[in-house]
Amino acid sequence: MPKFSLRGLFQSIFGGSRSTGSNLPAFRLLSTWDSSFTPFSGRAWDISTVRSAVDAWARNAAKIQPRHIRTAGGTRVAVEDHIDRILQTRPNPYMTAYAFYYKIAAQFAVYNNAFVLPLYDSGGKLEAIYPINASRVELVEYMGSMYARLTFATGSVYAVPYEQIVHLRRHYLDNDIFGDDNRPLIPTLETADSFNQSMSKFAKLVAVIRGVLKASSVTKAEDLNKRRDDFVRDNLRMENNGSGVIVTDSKYDYTPITQKETPLPVGQLEFVRREIYDYFGVNEEIVQNKADAEKMDAFYRGQLAPFYAQLAQGLTNALFTDREQAHGNAILCELDRIQFETLDKRVEAAQFLTNIGALELDQVLGIFGFPPIGGEEGKRRVQTLNMANAEIVDKYQLTSAGSKNDPPKEDDPPAEESEESPENDDEQEEKR
Repeated sequence: MPKFSLRGLFQSIFGGSRSTGSNLPAFRLLSTWDSSFTPFSGRAWDISTVRSAVDAWARNAAKIQPRHIRTAGGTRVAVEDHIDRILQTRPNPYMTAYAFYYKIAAQFAVYNNAFVLPLYDSGGKLEAIYPINASRVELVEYMGSMYARLTFATGSVYAVPYEQIVHLRRHYLDNDIFGDDNRPLIPTLETADSFNQSMSKFAKLVAVIRGVLKASSVTKAEDLNKRRDDFVRDNLRMENNGSGVIVTDSKYDYTPITQKETPLPVGQLEFVRREIYDYFGVNEEIVQNKADAEKMDAFYRGQLAPFYAQLAQGLTNALFTDREQAHGNAILCELDRIQFETLDKRVEAAQFLTNIGALELDQVLGIFGFPPIGGEEGKRRVQTLNMANAEIVDKYQLTSAGSKNDPPKEDDPPAEESEESPENDDEQEEKR
């Protein structure tokens, strides 16, 4: 694993041997002359409603459970190797798995583009994976191939073949390579920003105003200001009015303001909140952790599942060669959706799956959050005696059918003759 270095984070991650590609020409696209991407949210991250919506999106997405799997002969098995450990526990020396996936999801939601860079050691073994927080990504051409030139806020530059990075896109329509910007959200962001600033100023003004001083006669503005200042000096300053009693004559009518609540435009604020939540695919229940199992499942299917599918395909293409993929190697990204359910629903699901023998003992324990037993006992498949194995049922049916069609054996007792048989009728006639 890369270690912290006095050279700085950039050198400890990327090293210094890779060319920056500063002289490479731009890779020409079909949809635009600009072959670059600059992360810009339109100040979205500075709006509290946007940040709460993105946080709800990212913290739920960060619960992902990625796995290295291999499918062969119709059977899928989990591959417990270094790739699996990197994806599940420590993607790189500077991040936990939760922080790594949270950052990718947040970039995906806010910038509509997220980049992940896998790094390998000299032997070609996966060493770490990093989320790329570049201030500019440019597509350049080198020997007929497309490269991504990453420019960071410090001015450091790093060039990497585009096919080696994982590029996740949202609102992917106009540009050939990059996801579109947040232009449709800008009017809502401007409205939200105006509300926040105006309400902040109004709240400060309400907090400052202590009362209304009404003059009994019409005077000039200069005289009103002088009367106000004199009244404040004589009555509202502690050093001049230690008793705390205000005395006025017929010239003044002073009304103190004790109600300090700031009136809020609830309808307008709710409209802005709903517009932002709809844009990011969340609702108030998701943001405030009040969503039930049904709403969480809908959020998973509508928002997280497409994100996981794109991430799984991107990681599979970046981490495995065509040959390795042909042998069934892939990255599976999914979430334990049973954890959304209430206890009674989990019990119902566990009963159904154990009835048909679909779960191992450790899997049953995992549904309820208990630690696995492990070993052969933990791998024991659980099944109720009320359900028969399909092979046993088929064997029983075949045996039963065969016994009915087999000819009688020599030592088998003769079958009882029916009273209605012709032979019995002849015997009865002779006796008569």
